[in-house]
Amino acid sequence: MSADKPCAAGAGPEHAGSVLQRRLSLVDLLDPLTFGDVVDSLGELYRVGIRVLDERGRTLADAKGSNGDFCGFVNACPQGRSRCATLGARLNEGPLVPTQGAQALPGVSPLGGELLAQPCFTGLRYVVMPVWWEGDALGRVVLGPFAPEELTDVSASLGEVEGLDLARARELVTHVPRLSEHKATKMLAHVAQVLAALLAAGQKSYLTGQLHLEAMLETQRDLEAQNAQLSRLNQRLKESDRIKSSFLGTVSHELRTPLSSIIGYSEMLAEGLVGGLNPEQMQFVRTIMEKGNTLLKLISSILDMSQIEAGKVRLAFEWVDVRELVESALTSVAPQAQRKGLTVKVQMPAVGQPRVVADREKLRQVVVNLLANAVKFTPGGGRVDVRLSEQGPQVELGVPGYRIEVEDTGVGIPVDQRERIFQSFYQVDDSPTREYGGAGLGLAIVKSYVEGHGGQVSVTSEVGQGSCFRVVLPKEPPLSGQGPAYIPPPIDTEPERF
Repeated sequence: MSADKPCAAGAGPEHAGSVLQRRLSLVDLLDPLTFGDVVDSLGELYRVGIRVLDERGRTLADAKGSNGDFCGFVNACPQGRSRCATLGARLNEGPLVPTQGAQALPGVSPLGGELLAQPCFTGLRYVVMPVWWEGDALGRVVLGPFAPEELTDVSASLGEVEGLDLARARELVTHVPRLSEHKATKMLAHVAQVLAALLAAGQKSYLTGQLHLEAMLETQRDLEAQNAQLSRLNQRLKESDRIKSSFLGTVSHELRTPLSSIIGYSEMLAEGLVGGLNPEQMQFVRTIMEKGNTLLKLISSILDMSQIEAGKVRLAFEWVDVRELVESALTSVAPQAQRKGLTVKVQMPAVGQPRVVADREKLRQVVVNLLANAVKFTPGGGRVDVRLSEQGPQVELGVPGYRIEVEDTGVGIPVDQRERIFQSFYQVDDSPTREYGGAGLGLAIVKSYVEGHGGQVSVTSEVGQGSCFRVVLPKEPPLSGQGPAYIPPPIDTEPERF
């Protein structure tokens, strides 16, 4: 006769394994709020208490019904309260078989099992209906207390309760609803139909949700495993890249010393410091010098790129005259352009343009690399245009700056390879018999140095018509949150002349 607190859905130990292999419970299948409202409505309709418990005796829903103050009056006596507690334990957790005074009612429960009529020591009665679902006993439904139709007086056992006012008990028992066992059975059949519908809907919803959750968890586990594998591979790639950069740097550095000696001795032979050479010998020595210088440039490019990838390159900013810098770069490629019969046109702003803040040597190398590429990929008789803009607002950067453009009438670059040409060691023609030499580092160095100045480099090209490389740079490198803050160098003004 005492009521337990309703149990929250999802309580209890965690289930293991797939949902399809678990033994489901009423807690899994019934929504507590919706189910509680349904049971309360049935209790108000029948005016009889209805309690639903799971297989562990936990109360899932409890409609008190209308039994007046009779049960509270009996519970007010210590002996009555003790006997009520014993009966409550039998109803909530006792075996669903006719023992301890329980009697089986005719017929079978709509949810499986026998209906049990359990008498109370007060003369009232309960009916217990087991809840079976797909072969599993999930709980029980307790209907009552109610007064049987044949009840004419309180039971004799109630008179044995010490301190109980029997006259008051007889008065209160008249307010308890009277039911026949047949009517109680019909009520429970109705409850069973409602419960079966809720269980079917709840099972479908629960299985769908759990299967979806299991699929998501399985996907998450797969993703975590793949992420872990990718992380390991990424670490290996980083280590391989570090070793590669270290190897290239070491090899390049070690090759430069003997190569410089070869070039030096070749120059001594060409200048006749160790004796005169005949024309054929002189030609061989000049070839050695030329190829040696080409190889030295290649090794220097590899060393520069390895230092860039290792993050060891630091830009030394100073005030620079870009016009003078471009003219200096042109002198470096002028001999190659003359040998190929190329026309080099230069477009510069007026003398006296304000200077900019840049790393003189790195910016000069940017221009030299672009000019060398233009000369290399432009057939004999072609043209190379170099344009230096005046300083002004640059839309791409959103700050004042300038542009350097190198345009040629060379072979051009296919559309699908215009972004990749700025990658290290990338060659448009990577066949063993390619026509143009080089390691594919020049443009990668250009991109790194330009971005180090806070600028951008881009290319427009048409196959067979030529290419135009455009470098956009700010007048002063922007302040950066990475590394030491940039502080413009002081302007080194020349002394006044008298």
